[in-house]
Amino acid sequence: MKKIRIVLIFITMIFAFFLTNNVLAKEEESTKLLYQDITINEDGSITVKEAAWLNGEYNGRLRNIDFKNPYATTFTGIYSNFTGNTDIYDGTGMKDIKVYDISQENFNSIHDIGNAETVYKEKKKASNGNYGVYELTERSSGIDFKIYCPDNRNKVMCIEYTVEDVIVVHNDIAELYWNVLGDYFNENVEDFQVEVHLPSEDGNVRIWTHGPLTGKNEIIDAKTLYFKDTNVESYTPETIRIMFNKDLVPQATKKSNIDGRDNILKYEQMMADTANSEREKEKLDLESKAGEAVIELEENQRMYYYNYALELVNRLDETSKEKQNFLDRIEKTKDAVNEEWKEGLKYSLESLTDNNYMFLTRSRLDDFKEEIEEGFDEEAKDEYLNIYEKLNKILEVKQERLRKNFTIFVVITNAILGAFAVYKLIKIINERNNFKGRYYREFPSEDNPNVLEYLMKRKSTTIGFSATILNLISKKIISYEKNPDNDDVILVLENKNYTGTSAEAVVIYVLFNMVGRDNKCNLKSLRNYGKTTSKAKNLIRRIDEFKKVTKEETERKEYFKGNETSTVYKIFVIINYVLSLCLAFGVFYGLSNCAVQVLWYLLGITIINSIYFIINANDKNRTKKGKEEYSKWLAHKRFLEDFSNFDEKDLPEITLWERYLVTATVLGCADKVEKKMKMSITDTSNIDTNLLIYQSVNLGITRELNRSVETAMHNSSSSISSSSYSSGGGFGGGSSGGGGRRRPEAAVEVVSK
Repeated sequence: MKKIRIVLIFITMIFAFFLTNNVLAKEEESTKLLYQDITINEDGSITVKEAAWLNGEYNGRLRNIDFKNPYATTFTGIYSNFTGNTDIYDGTGMKDIKVYDISQENFNSIHDIGNAETVYKEKKKASNGNYGVYELTERSSGIDFKIYCPDNRNKVMCIEYTVEDVIVVHNDIAELYWNVLGDYFNENVEDFQVEVHLPSEDGNVRIWTHGPLTGKNEIIDAKTLYFKDTNVESYTPETIRIMFNKDLVPQATKKSNIDGRDNILKYEQMMADTANSEREKEKLDLESKAGEAVIELEENQRMYYYNYALELVNRLDETSKEKQNFLDRIEKTKDAVNEEWKEGLKYSLESLTDNNYMFLTRSRLDDFKEEIEEGFDEEAKDEYLNIYEKLNKILEVKQERLRKNFTIFVVITNAILGAFAVYKLIKIINERNNFKGRYYREFPSEDNPNVLEYLMKRKSTTIGFSATILNLISKKIISYEKNPDNDDVILVLENKNYTGTSAEAVVIYVLFNMVGRDNKCNLKSLRNYGKTTSKAKNLIRRIDEFKKVTKEETERKEYFKGNETSTVYKIFVIINYVLSLCLAFGVFYGLSNCAVQVLWYLLGITIINSIYFIINANDKNRTKKGKEEYSKWLAHKRFLEDFSNFDEKDLPEITLWERYLVTATVLGCADKVEKKMKMSITDTSNIDTNLLIYQSVNLGITRELNRSVETAMHNSSSSISSSSYSSGGGFGGGSSGGGGRRRPEAAVEVVSK
């Protein structure tokens, strides 16, 4: 059953991984628009109003605003400090925070940002589904907003705040250098716009922007500057730099005490030259790719190549000398491409409808729709889209029939497995109660402890190995003595000619031929054995041999019949589980597209199948004889555990107590039995001193053997160390980002009018 559990866990992980990836992909929504209105104040602060219109499904918005760059270096006044990565461009704090929203129907341009409709209230803690509240988390470098506004409210969410001490005043000019989007904004922005207002007019104002080459800026008038970009990818900073007359900010306090104009112009010219070079390179690369695409289209006159070539050519600048030539060559292939496209649609339709729609699947039908939409022949597209709709209805009927059949099969198989599990459970309960009495005072059989362990667990572990050593001690084959120099115990082989079971022979060989010498073995040597690879392999090999002969010895007693679990049952369980997983996607995910329902369903079927495994694992498939012996030993275990409840006159002979401790070791109650025995002793003078020593030897042997095996398992090769042993003991659609700065990637300049 362990192998089955591993297989099913692996299958579940694959399904969960696929589902999780699918869910995450759906949650990666883009921001439809992000607008900012920035006002530079006379005291050197800036007031920012930001509006976000989100796409998709969401409960609100996350936004991280940084007024300080934690990675900034110290401003020292040298040229390299003007790249924007020094602490002089940081703000000192944020104040006058306000959160509000505007109805989407009333939001038409960047100039609508300040038209607040619902002003939000700050709360310490809110929950998904709440509306009109927000949470703030302050950091040393900024503030995190968590705004609650579900998508069904159809709102544009707005933030307003003032960042203190941002403007830098040089000896000759003043400047604002600010990351308007932030380094960590984790969504794509379809439409990004920023408008900046000066305190008053400046005919010499300059503006530069850094970021993607697609960004464009302009000076609206002597007091207003503007920047926009489209389809900005996530985690892409957008930075603006504005240089203006320092007299516009008379109350600003951040002074550099050096001239800044020449350094700023030098740096921005260098960035502008780099940007222009990059643009020219991109233009040439695009023209080259467009030419290759046109040639490929002429060689392969198919719709995919047609659309790809047309897309690249249309992206060329109107000044490109090759653009019209490319368009003319593309036009010449149009008729041939259209005919090939229609032939392809005809073939795809035949494959979907062949053999009574045998090959009609969702993925193939979706591919068929994509193939239709690639074309430019509107009449043919309309014809095939109508066919697509008919096929879609046929597929829905087919899928519904399949879901019903899956459901019926899964219900039937689970009912069968459930009935089988109930039968097994009743069988296990009856097996445990086969012996009607509560206690069995005598030893139910003369089985050695290794056989007893296999009877109880249907497996052999190092506990059986330890108990075999103790049993040999109780039979006087092995004796023990305290080492006078330390607390160690020495085992001595007294009967050198003893001929016992094969399992006992393995134990004696390990103790006195491998670990010990001259018929003696101390526990310390047993603990340290296996520290080298060769000894580790040898020890593990002998323990595996012990397990093998134990199994053979037990099988001869006919305590079990056949295997624990039949191959048919294993296959049946796996098939049931796989079909249950398929049903999860076919019924829940296919109908409702609800990943949460699928996850709950997966959890449910995993629990149900785990119950099957647990119940089946406890059914060891014992014979009638095995059931009787097993039940008696359970009653004997209860007798040992309740040892102290008996009157002293009813207690067994003390000479048997050693043997009781041996069986208690196998039955897993040795510690409890030792305590019970001590509680039952009223006259210690009647106790053999060796019994007290024996109790410590019992624990010592088990402990040291397991330490030795653990060491051997660690040091042996993987092929041997696999042997088993026992120790005996949503905010979907949200966004984030801020005002931190990183090294600019490109620059665009517009000189004032």
